[in-house]
Amino acid sequence: QRAAEIIGTAPVGTPTAGSQSAGGFFSLKMKDNYLQPDMNAIFYNGKMARVQGFRSAPGYYIYTFQTFPGDTFSWSTWVGAQPGAKTLFGGYTTHGERSLKGFGRSHYPDQYINHMTIQRKGAAITGDANAERILWYMIQKGDQMSKGWLYWIEMQARAQFLLEDEFQKWWGKSTMKDSLGNLLTTPSMSDPETGMPITAGDGLIEQIKGANDLEASGSDGLAEWDDFSDLIREVKKHTNDTGGRLFYIVTGADGMENVHNKALSHGITNYNLTQNITQSNKPGGGTPSIGFNFQTLNILGQTLVFVENPMMDDAEKFPRRLSNGRLAMSNTYYLVDASRNETGRPNIEIRTRGRRGVNRNMVYYYLNGMTGDGKPMTAVDAKEFQMLKENMFVIYNTKSCGIISPPETA
Repeated sequence: QRAAEIIGTAPVGTPTAGSQSAGGFFSLKMKDNYLQPDMNAIFYNGKMARVQGFRSAPGYYIYTFQTFPGDTFSWSTWVGAQPGAKTLFGGYTTHGERSLKGFGRSHYPDQYINHMTIQRKGAAITGDANAERILWYMIQKGDQMSKGWLYWIEMQARAQFLLEDEFQKWWGKSTMKDSLGNLLTTPSMSDPETGMPITAGDGLIEQIKGANDLEASGSDGLAEWDDFSDLIREVKKHTNDTGGRLFYIVTGADGMENVHNKALSHGITNYNLTQNITQSNKPGGGTPSIGFNFQTLNILGQTLVFVENPMMDDAEKFPRRLSNGRLAMSNTYYLVDASRNETGRPNIEIRTRGRRGVNRNMVYYYLNGMTGDGKPMTAVDAKEFQMLKENMFVIYNTKSCGIISPPETA
């Protein structure tokens, strides 16, 4: 269900006054015909009126309402006092005996469409490197340890690929939507080498952006305790749980430090923090440790577990700094709902393309040159190593996530 929007600046015609035994009538211009003729609608001031009928007009609809006994419609108090868009909400229906029919509306949830992203990384291992530069490591197989090896160049390529994949899962952007977020029929980019379209999907940030975005209220751009409370209050409205829920908040090192400070300050102000120190008869007495490690906060009945992401501290990826010299990204907070729904499906998944044994989550390929471990495939004095993956990051309920970020002016 949703609210219906009122348009115009005054009622249509003159409202009639209500009496002690019957309500008055009035008419309004409505943006659409969402309201049913049998609905009892509640207005901004809490007053209610029943929809008695409507008719269409060029560009809008004219609805006729009847108030309840003793009430007379007034635009200034029923509608005009509401800031922004003027709305009313149809709460329930009422009918008399021998009513002819009921009315209904079909409602569908918001749909978010994401796409698979193909990523690749390759490296060439020269003949000399193939003969010398390898990395030895130990792996456990059952109860035994086995010795393995890997080319140094391959190890670096794998590590770079993992970092790029992590970046894509967080900050990746779709090529299948326009500037307003509408779905495109064809990708916005193409590969100049092959001429083929490049299909890519959104990462976590692009998917949750706009759902529950807050600016940190601290004068230096840092988040305050009330910011976390405000975010949880808004996010909770988009879940079906009435009890406690587990949320993860991902931030950088600076953001984690700020959480420690805010949690300690809030605890000292609102609770008694007591530390028990065992006395010792050794010279000098006991050696207590001072300080606490706040990583889990309980706010408004919800559990917030803070997780530090080192990538958010990378000044080369995210060079913007606040006026206090701290990195803006390191002081950003991403609230993620990783719960499961009533059927057990997790809210967040990484889905990959594949079928009947074909799995494109991670594909490795070696092409032997003149120097290699198998039959040479080319005359090049090098072995080629290629990696490819095709998957996507999926959030089913993006509205149960949120962002706290420093203001642009901080």
